[in-house]
Amino acid sequence: MNPLPAENPPLLSEPPSALPEAASRASGETVSSAAASESLLPAQSALRKKSFGQPISLLASAAVHGLALVLLSLLLFPLPSDRPQAWLAGALSDEAETLELDVNELSSAGGELSTTQDYALELPTSENLANSSIVEPSELVLPTTTAPSNRSASLTDAMSQPLASRGGGLEGRKARNRRSLALSSGGTSESEAAVERGLAWLAAHQFDDGGWRFDLESCPQCAGACRNAGFRSSTTDSTGLALLCFLGAGYTQHEGPYQETIANGLYYLQQKMLLTSMGGDLRDRSVLSEQQGNVLVIQKNGDMYSHGIATLALCEAYAMSHDERFVGPAQEAVDFIVNAQHEQGGWRYGPGEPGDLSVTGWQITALKSALHGKLKVPRHVWYRAAEFLDSVQEDRGATYGYLKPTSKKRTMSVVGLFSRMMLGWPHDHRPLLKGIARISDQAPHQNHMYFNYYASQVLRHHGGSAWKRWNPRMRDYLVELQATEGHETGSWYIDEDWSNPGGRLYTTTLSILTLEVYYRYMPMYQEAFLED
Repeated sequence: MNPLPAENPPLLSEPPSALPEAASRASGETVSSAAASESLLPAQSALRKKSFGQPISLLASAAVHGLALVLLSLLLFPLPSDRPQAWLAGALSDEAETLELDVNELSSAGGELSTTQDYALELPTSENLANSSIVEPSELVLPTTTAPSNRSASLTDAMSQPLASRGGGLEGRKARNRRSLALSSGGTSESEAAVERGLAWLAAHQFDDGGWRFDLESCPQCAGACRNAGFRSSTTDSTGLALLCFLGAGYTQHEGPYQETIANGLYYLQQKMLLTSMGGDLRDRSVLSEQQGNVLVIQKNGDMYSHGIATLALCEAYAMSHDERFVGPAQEAVDFIVNAQHEQGGWRYGPGEPGDLSVTGWQITALKSALHGKLKVPRHVWYRAAEFLDSVQEDRGATYGYLKPTSKKRTMSVVGLFSRMMLGWPHDHRPLLKGIARISDQAPHQNHMYFNYYASQVLRHHGGSAWKRWNPRMRDYLVELQATEGHETGSWYIDEDWSNPGGRLYTTTLSILTLEVYYRYMPMYQEAFLED
């Protein structure tokens, strides 16, 4: 994200990414212990005959056994390599907190990533685009679906089941639960009031078409009255972030004081969706030209940040409201994520590109939310996602890199840990504990809301002393920083690397979502869902 740090990626680019080329994986078949023993029998028999029962036969047999076990262990448990895998693209820098994103990919005019994809639309005689047929461009290559290897299946079955933990649900947002959860989990009346002021500011900056823009100067209701307008031109990610704030507070198109605001935002996303053979594409689009009289070329010029965030909003809205009008669009958006996954398990700016952790984190969160609405997510997607996390982890998963393993990317580490928690890592898994201990040694960052947002989720869901140390500092910092004068009242602006593209809208949405952490998702490791 340009606003989203890419370990700082582009908004909806760091947070969660950089994609490298992926090479094909080896099949990774395992060898059973019985088969291994049978393969040793001929060698043992030959040794016995040659030694005529002498003691040296015992030594020879032991040597053969030892060598076989070493070879077998190398087959089953390959030694870790200090070198990045061949398919991982080299990062721009290995220094701590340095962007791994090629900023030159952003146009100075619109801040849009240069990844584009064209769809040819044949116009009917009525010239109604909504009813036009869609033809996929021949150059688009969809990733093939392959069954997980035995190694990945055993790993994910044991550690990475998305439903392994019973927590993480949306019950805490309900009106009867929200305030009590906030006050009992570390929130205050002041933090809740800050959330409501933030939502009021967002509602006042919604465009007439139902969407939100990072560029506040173009907002008729604002017209530059708020400072620090962004310039990122994508609107599906800005609209998705705004909707997530309302949904996180328990408000939907059917409940709460912002029903019309939320309904208009959801319809905006639905109208921006372009149905393709891959699913519903929620990246922004623009009409390029008319060809041969009745063919228009539609260019999708956004990125998978935009799609993942917008999909997350649609899935949460459907899961909370069970509004059948949105089940179709939500499933189509999920299908697009599934088909856009690279065969090595990650996602990046464009469909099918090798993944970066920032973009991948948003896709995993969106797919996890799809399960709350009982939408369809193929099992192989989780296997692949877990293997991608393996490819960028260091220290057995305690730390993570953007494109390759490293212990220096603190923001990518919290994205990686939160993704692991959603994929089912146990509460007492040692790499998770080690990673959380490293986070707890840090204070909230005054100029890095992307890190603060993810770190707050990791610590809140895991609980314990690390959360108790972190929460008061994070909460009070945001409450005190919120604007209280003029048209900016209720908003936040935090000067950081990615606040220029995303502007005040970006930092406001991340601040609200961080203050909603007490109830937005139920703790992932609690024993039962919250009832009344």
